Amino acid sequence: MHVKNLRLTIKYGGSNQIIWGYMASSVIGNLHVIDGLMNKYVYLDILKRNLRQSASKLGISRHFKLYQDNDPKYTADMCKLWVLYHCPSVIKTPAQSPDLNPIEHVRDYLQQKVYEHQISNKQEEEEWTKIDRSFCKKLIQSMPNRSREVISSKGGPARY
Repeated sequence: MHVKNLRLTIKYGGSNQIIWGYMASSVIGNLHVIDGLMNKYVYLDILKRNLRQSASKLGISRHFKLYQDNDPKYTADMCKLWVLYHCPSVIKTPAQSPDLNPIEHVRDYLQQKVYEHQISNKQEEEEWTKIDRSFCKKLIQSMPNRSREVISSKGGPARY
């Protein structure tokens, strides 16, 4: 975990399928599969159709926190404006920062299952629904410790 042993990554959208999902400490929500590229218009549509419905389904419609990084589609004016009026709280995290965004661990878990079992898109959605609630709860409960560790490492690598 020394900085000299880490490698930089470049995001270039090499995949032809993108997933958007949500979680709370007690449940995994729906998985939204996007074929092709996601731009600010697709993202805004996801927000409009899924975000409020998802928060309502989780029973947290007045108290949820939307985690977003600085991806250009998230920071587009039209998306920022929608979020401003429809989200009670927004937490901005650095891009590719699993230490500060628990759903990155859920996505990593799903990715492992995809590679491990060479499963199809439909099976991927089924695997998503099988994620144990205790896994989500543990991730959410670890956030104070994660935050302290990231602060103490001054934004450098953390053991999470």
